Amino acid sequence: MHRANAAPKIDGLYVIVGPDATRGRPVAEVAEAALRGGARVLQLRDKTGDRGDVLQTAVRLREMCRDHDALFFVNDDIALAYACDADGVHLGQSDLPVDVARRILAPDKQIGRSNNTDAEVEVSVSMGVDYVAVGAVFPTTTVGKGARQAIGLDGIRSARDTTDIPLVAIGGINESNVGDVIRSGADCVSVISAVTMADDPEDAARRLAAAIEDARS
Repeated sequence: MHRANAAPKIDGLYVIVGPDATRGRPVAEVAEAALRGGARVLQLRDKTGDRGDVLQTAVRLREMCRDHDALFFVNDDIALAYACDADGVHLGQSDLPVDVARRILAPDKQIGRSNNTDAEVEVSVSMGVDYVAVGAVFPTTTVGKGARQAIGLDGIRSARDTTDIPLVAIGGINESNVGDVIRSGADCVSVISAVTMADDPEDAARRLAAAIEDARS
Protein backbone atom coordinates (compact mmCIF):
# COMPACT_ATOMS: atom_id res chain seq x y z
CA MET A 1 0.00 0.00 0.00
CA HIS A 2 1.29 3.44 -0.91
CA ARG A 3 2.02 5.75 2.01
CA ALA A 4 -0.48 8.29 0.66
CA ASN A 5 -3.30 5.80 1.20
CA ALA A 6 -2.69 5.97 4.94
CA ALA A 7 -2.03 9.73 5.06
CA PRO A 8 -4.54 12.58 5.32
CA LYS A 9 -5.94 13.31 1.89
CA ILE A 10 -4.40 16.00 -0.30
CA ASP A 11 -7.64 17.34 -1.64
CA GLY A 12 -9.57 20.47 -2.57
CA LEU A 13 -8.07 23.95 -2.44
CA TYR A 14 -4.33 24.29 -1.71
CA VAL A 15 -3.16 27.86 -1.08
CA ILE A 16 0.49 28.94 -1.11
CA VAL A 17 1.26 31.98 1.05
CA GLY A 18 4.40 34.06 1.35
CA PRO A 19 5.53 37.65 1.90
CA ASP A 20 6.11 38.26 -1.82
CA ALA A 21 2.45 37.75 -2.75
CA THR A 22 0.15 39.35 -0.17
CA ARG A 23 -0.04 42.95 -1.43
CA GLY A 24 1.81 43.99 1.72
CA ARG A 25 -0.60 42.34 4.13
CA PRO A 26 0.72 40.10 6.93
CA VAL A 27 1.16 36.50 5.79
CA ALA A 28 -0.76 35.18 8.80
CA GLU A 29 -3.70 37.47 8.04
CA VAL A 30 -3.97 36.23 4.44
CA ALA A 31 -3.46 32.63 5.53
CA GLU A 32 -6.24 32.83 8.11
CA ALA A 33 -8.58 34.32 5.50
CA ALA A 34 -7.79 31.52 3.07
CA LEU A 35 -8.52 28.89 5.72
CA ARG A 36 -11.79 30.55 6.68
CA GLY A 37 -12.70 30.49 3.00
CA GLY A 38 -12.19 26.75 2.76
CA ALA A 39 -8.54 26.04 1.93
CA ARG A 40 -7.80 22.41 2.80
CA VAL A 41 -4.02 22.69 2.43
CA LEU A 42 -1.76 25.65 3.18
CA GLN A 43 1.88 26.00 2.17
CA LEU A 44 4.32 28.61 3.47
CA ARG A 45 6.80 29.80 0.87
CA ASP A 46 9.40 32.24 2.24
CA LYS A 47 12.87 31.91 0.76
CA THR A 48 14.32 35.23 1.94
CA GLY A 49 13.15 35.97 5.48
CA ASP A 50 15.25 35.56 8.60
CA ARG A 51 14.79 31.90 9.50
CA GLY A 52 13.97 32.65 13.12
CA ASP A 53 11.16 34.98 12.05
CA VAL A 54 10.00 32.51 9.42
CA LEU A 55 9.87 29.77 12.05
CA GLN A 56 7.57 31.90 14.20
CA THR A 57 5.28 32.43 11.23
CA ALA A 58 5.38 28.73 10.36
CA VAL A 59 4.40 27.70 13.89
CA ARG A 60 1.52 30.18 13.84
CA LEU A 61 0.29 28.90 10.47
CA ARG A 62 0.60 25.29 11.61
CA GLU A 63 -1.66 26.03 14.57
CA MET A 64 -4.15 27.82 12.32
CA CYS A 65 -4.29 24.80 10.05
CA ARG A 66 -4.92 22.47 12.95
CA ASP A 67 -7.74 24.71 14.14
CA HIS A 68 -9.29 24.51 10.67
CA ASP A 69 -8.58 20.78 10.16
CA ALA A 70 -6.31 21.62 7.23
CA LEU A 71 -2.84 20.38 6.29
CA PHE A 72 0.23 22.60 6.59
CA PHE A 73 3.28 22.28 4.32
CA VAL A 74 6.57 24.14 4.08
CA ASN A 75 8.11 24.92 0.71
CA ASP A 76 11.60 23.49 0.09
CA ASP A 77 12.99 23.92 3.62
CA ILE A 78 13.13 20.47 5.23
CA ALA A 79 14.74 21.79 8.43
CA LEU A 80 11.98 24.37 8.84
CA ALA A 81 9.32 21.73 8.25
CA TYR A 82 10.91 19.63 10.98
CA ALA A 83 11.30 22.56 13.37
CA CYS A 84 7.68 23.71 13.13
CA ASP A 85 6.21 20.19 13.04
CA ALA A 86 4.55 20.80 9.67
CA ASP A 87 2.45 18.08 8.10
CA GLY A 88 5.02 17.87 5.33
CA VAL A 89 7.32 19.56 2.87
CA HIS A 90 6.98 20.44 -0.80
CA LEU A 91 10.11 19.98 -2.90
CA GLY A 92 11.12 21.28 -6.31
CA GLN A 93 13.10 19.41 -8.94
CA SER A 94 16.38 20.93 -7.75
CA ASP A 95 15.78 20.61 -4.00
CA LEU A 96 17.20 17.92 -1.71
CA PRO A 97 16.14 14.39 -2.66
CA VAL A 98 13.02 12.80 -1.26
CA ASP A 99 14.98 10.10 0.58
CA VAL A 100 16.94 12.79 2.45
CA ALA A 101 13.71 14.47 3.51
CA ARG A 102 12.40 11.10 4.69
CA ARG A 103 15.45 10.61 6.92
CA ILE A 104 14.87 13.99 8.57
CA LEU A 105 11.08 14.10 8.90
CA ALA A 106 8.91 11.85 11.04
CA PRO A 107 7.40 8.81 9.27
CA ASP A 108 3.90 10.31 9.25
CA LYS A 109 4.96 13.48 7.40
CA GLN A 110 4.09 13.90 3.75
CA ILE A 111 6.28 14.94 0.83
CA GLY A 112 5.13 16.49 -2.42
CA ARG A 113 7.22 17.34 -5.48
CA SER A 114 6.84 19.73 -8.42
CA ASN A 115 6.79 18.35 -11.97
CA ASN A 116 6.44 19.75 -15.48
CA THR A 117 6.49 16.56 -17.57
CA ASP A 118 5.22 12.99 -17.35
CA ALA A 119 8.82 11.81 -17.09
CA GLU A 120 9.32 13.98 -14.01
CA VAL A 121 6.07 12.65 -12.54
CA GLU A 122 7.29 9.09 -13.03
CA VAL A 123 10.58 9.87 -11.28
CA SER A 124 8.81 11.58 -8.38
CA VAL A 125 6.48 8.60 -7.94
CA SER A 126 9.47 6.24 -7.97
CA MET A 127 11.00 8.33 -5.18
CA GLY A 128 7.97 7.60 -3.02
CA VAL A 129 6.32 11.02 -2.83
CA ASP A 130 2.88 11.32 -1.27
CA TYR A 131 1.57 13.63 -3.99
CA VAL A 132 2.74 15.05 -7.29
CA ALA A 133 2.21 18.67 -8.31
CA VAL A 134 2.01 19.33 -12.04
CA GLY A 135 2.24 22.66 -13.85
CA ALA A 136 2.26 25.30 -14.78
CA VAL A 137 -1.15 24.35 -16.16
CA PHE A 138 -1.71 27.79 -17.66
CA PRO A 139 0.79 30.59 -18.30
CA THR A 140 1.71 32.46 -15.11
CA THR A 141 4.43 34.74 -13.82
CA THR A 142 3.76 34.27 -10.10
CA VAL A 143 6.87 33.52 -7.98
CA GLY A 144 9.06 32.77 -10.97
CA LYS A 145 6.89 30.12 -12.60
CA GLY A 146 6.85 31.92 -15.95
CA ALA A 147 9.80 29.87 -17.19
CA ARG A 148 7.82 26.64 -16.98
CA GLN A 149 6.14 25.45 -20.15
CA ALA A 150 2.37 25.50 -19.72
CA ILE A 151 1.07 21.91 -19.87
CA GLY A 152 -2.61 22.75 -20.33
CA LEU A 153 -5.52 20.49 -19.46
CA ASP A 154 -4.02 17.73 -21.59
CA GLY A 155 -1.00 17.77 -19.30
CA ILE A 156 -3.24 17.11 -16.30
CA ARG A 157 -4.98 14.25 -18.10
CA SER A 158 -1.64 12.73 -19.08
CA ALA A 159 -0.29 13.01 -15.52
CA ARG A 160 -3.49 11.41 -14.24
CA ASP A 161 -2.93 8.49 -16.60
CA THR A 162 0.65 8.23 -15.29
CA THR A 163 -0.16 7.79 -11.60
CA ASP A 164 -3.01 7.24 -9.19
CA ILE A 165 -1.46 9.07 -6.22
CA PRO A 166 -2.91 12.49 -5.32
CA LEU A 167 -2.44 14.99 -8.15
CA VAL A 168 -2.12 18.70 -7.43
CA ALA A 169 -2.50 21.11 -10.35
CA ILE A 170 -0.79 24.51 -10.17
CA GLY A 171 -0.16 27.53 -12.35
CA GLY A 172 -2.51 30.19 -13.68
CA ILE A 173 -5.58 28.61 -12.09
CA ASN A 174 -8.49 30.83 -11.09
CA GLU A 175 -12.25 30.73 -10.68
CA SER A 176 -12.84 30.77 -14.44
CA ASN A 177 -10.84 27.61 -15.19
CA VAL A 178 -10.68 25.64 -11.94
CA GLY A 179 -13.69 23.50 -12.90
CA ASP A 180 -11.97 22.32 -16.08
CA VAL A 181 -8.85 21.51 -14.06
CA ILE A 182 -10.78 19.28 -11.66
CA ARG A 183 -12.70 17.60 -14.47
CA SER A 184 -9.38 16.86 -16.19
CA GLY A 185 -8.27 14.70 -13.27
CA ALA A 186 -6.73 16.89 -10.56
CA ASP A 187 -7.52 15.94 -6.97
CA CYS A 188 -6.36 19.27 -5.63
CA VAL A 189 -5.83 22.77 -7.02
CA SER A 190 -2.95 24.95 -5.83
CA VAL A 191 -3.16 28.71 -6.20
CA ILE A 192 -1.24 31.75 -5.10
CA SER A 193 -2.38 35.06 -6.57
CA ALA A 194 -5.99 33.97 -7.13
CA VAL A 195 -6.38 34.06 -3.34
CA THR A 196 -3.43 35.87 -1.77
CA MET A 197 -3.53 38.88 -4.09
CA ALA A 198 -7.32 39.20 -4.08
CA ASP A 199 -9.05 42.18 -2.48
CA ASP A 200 -10.86 39.71 -0.22
CA PRO A 201 -8.81 36.50 0.16
CA GLU A 202 -11.50 34.78 2.22
CA ASP A 203 -14.16 35.35 -0.42
CA ALA A 204 -11.76 34.35 -3.21
CA ALA A 205 -10.94 31.09 -1.42
CA ARG A 206 -14.60 30.39 -0.75
CA ARG A 207 -15.53 30.87 -4.39
CA LEU A 208 -12.71 28.64 -5.58
CA ALA A 209 -13.56 25.92 -3.06
CA ALA A 210 -17.19 26.05 -4.17
CA ALA A 211 -16.17 25.83 -7.85
CA ILE A 212 -14.07 22.77 -7.06
CA GLU A 213 -17.02 21.05 -5.36
CA ASP A 214 -19.34 22.02 -8.21
CA ALA A 215 -16.96 20.44 -10.72
CA ARG A 216 -17.03 17.19 -8.78
CA SER A 217 -20.82 16.95 -8.65
